Amino acid sequence: MITKRITLMIVVITLFALPFAVFGQETIGYGEVVTGQISESTPNVSYLFNGVAGDTITIRMSATGDMTLDSYLRLLDPNGADFYSDDDSGGMRNALIGPVVLPSTGTYTIIASSCCDSSFAGTTGTYELVIEQTQLVVVAPTQPVNFELSNNNPVAFFTLLGNSVPSQVARAVVNIDSAPEGTWNINMEVRGPIGNSFYSYYAPPGSSRYVLDPIIANVADGAYQISVNLYSERGDIPILPEGQTILANLVIEEIPVAPLEIGSSVSGTLNDNIPTQYYRFNATMRDLLSLTGEQPSDSNPISITVYDSIGFSITGTSTINYEASANSGSFVIDPLRTMNEGTYFIGVVRASFGSPEEVNGTTSDFTLSLNTTQTPMLQVGVPVTGVFDNPQQYEQVYRYQATANQTIRITLTSLNGGYAPAFDLVGDAFESPDTNIFNANSAAPGKLVYEVTLYYDSVYLIRVRNSIFYSFEDVNGEYSLQIDVVE
Repeated sequence: MITKRITLMIVVITLFALPFAVFGQETIGYGEVVTGQISESTPNVSYLFNGVAGDTITIRMSATGDMTLDSYLRLLDPNGADFYSDDDSGGMRNALIGPVVLPSTGTYTIIASSCCDSSFAGTTGTYELVIEQTQLVVVAPTQPVNFELSNNNPVAFFTLLGNSVPSQVARAVVNIDSAPEGTWNINMEVRGPIGNSFYSYYAPPGSSRYVLDPIIANVADGAYQISVNLYSERGDIPILPEGQTILANLVIEEIPVAPLEIGSSVSGTLNDNIPTQYYRFNATMRDLLSLTGEQPSDSNPISITVYDSIGFSITGTSTINYEASANSGSFVIDPLRTMNEGTYFIGVVRASFGSPEEVNGTTSDFTLSLNTTQTPMLQVGVPVTGVFDNPQQYEQVYRYQATANQTIRITLTSLNGGYAPAFDLVGDAFESPDTNIFNANSAAPGKLVYEVTLYYDSVYLIRVRNSIFYSFEDVNGEYSLQIDVVE
């Protein structure tokens, strides 16, 4: 293993220092199928194609012959920079890039090799490679679209327009109409127009229904690419019996979203008929909020995920107490900091201690409350003390209101042998309201002192942690924290 790591480091340095060494280079066009071979003497083959800005393309590299090749693809942009790469998206260890919308007109480079390093042949064998211009099927809520999957075409692509989902939250469902028995499986992925991605739940092989929930379609003019992928855990044999296909349909279901105002609460119930619920709230940049959840301890626990105004997951938690294998009955996310102005979403699902199937037949009653933060505010020159006495508690958070160009001194001190100072300082820097400006972790009890100039009139967060792992100490960790202004 050590030798391999050293080799990889040398390769990376070479890539930055010298042009990429390729063992063949020819120009190909859309729809043209080329064949090749990866061997010890030819670990990669390069192809060029002329792309036009706005083209939507897919590139497929499939093993042929004895199918021993674990194919791998890299796509370089006209400037020679890595643009996309893929290992197994084409099924049976075959590589598939796309759909990709080309950002500019020019000559692109495809590098065909074996997983997962183009400088040497991890596996060898023959292959076919084709680049195609792809027309994505547009899907709309409540309108099923039929499609077919096979060994030769294991992926189906669709696009969903954001302005077709008024509630801004949807789920994608694949219903299997006809399929052979076997160990095949299906997963789904949605790529948003600004890089956010959503993935389907796990379903047992050979299921008749596959669900991707949620799709946060909150970019009104954006197009969301949906891929439905046929795969098997056995990458060395065909997924389906020879000549067999899967007939299926894809339907987009719009999900109702209930409002949750700051300073209010909502209640809900989850079961097999209502497996998820979604809520929305409006916030401005740099809001500090508190999101809490309550439920009976005999109810099935819940998990929640908070999505920001452009559909990225920003935080989440659950009511599961893993040490006791029980429902803790509550959770608290405080502070919940909003990065942008706009609509935020909260997704609630039933949580499991192990297999996702454990939630089948269960009911989860819950109440969510959204309020302004209860995080304590630090005062200059006034020390505060705290105790880490709960293994479930990762950190204790404080806030500090700074004035522009103010220099402060942070002093974090151990009050006993059960605490070793550690903290993060988070806030406005580099035009971002949530930058991790500084973090420190000590190895033993003692004192940490840090001075920093804060350049914005803003609230900064100090996240205090204990560097001593609870399992190794019977003593609760006690600390003192103080902020002073440096003249």
